[in-house]
Amino acid sequence: MQEENLSILGSLKQNIEEIVTPLDVEQSEVYGDDTEKMQSGLDLIMGELTMIVLLLTGTDSDVADREVKFLNDMRHVVYGYGIPELNLGDFLELCREFLRVHPERSMTLDHLPSSIRLLLAYDQAHGTEFADKARMLFVQFAEALVKADNNEHPVEAIILANFKDILNAT
Repeated sequence: MQEENLSILGSLKQNIEEIVTPLDVEQSEVYGDDTEKMQSGLDLIMGELTMIVLLLTGTDSDVADREVKFLNDMRHVVYGYGIPELNLGDFLELCREFLRVHPERSMTLDHLPSSIRLLLAYDQAHGTEFADKARMLFVQFAEALVKADNNEHPVEAIILANFKDILNAT
């Protein structure tokens, strides 16, 4: 694990652990018995963070080794070291897999992630601030990802700025 990512990845794990239960509770409230729409809060948040990886790493048409390493580090921090490592060749397969598993998800960063929308509803009902925690998590993660390859492409900077605006608009 790269030294500069230790802090963000440690924070990532803690924040994810705190928001998983409210995500599970709110999905039960929203979807009721419709188990087709429900997924574990952990899978939901990790899927959306993976979506950020897929979109931001592809903007400069080159996926750097350090970006793949950051993705693997994120997965290891959350799921443990028993999961297989991804490599550059897995990137396109990861895109395909994401779309296969989540065909209803749009692969863009121009809308509020589902997890944050669910947490906003949970916060309103319970007087908590989990949506703010999730916003911070998404921003920190996206910023660290953009910096991972030591080559911030101008398109990455624009996409990141727009994504931050969307996250903070609500």
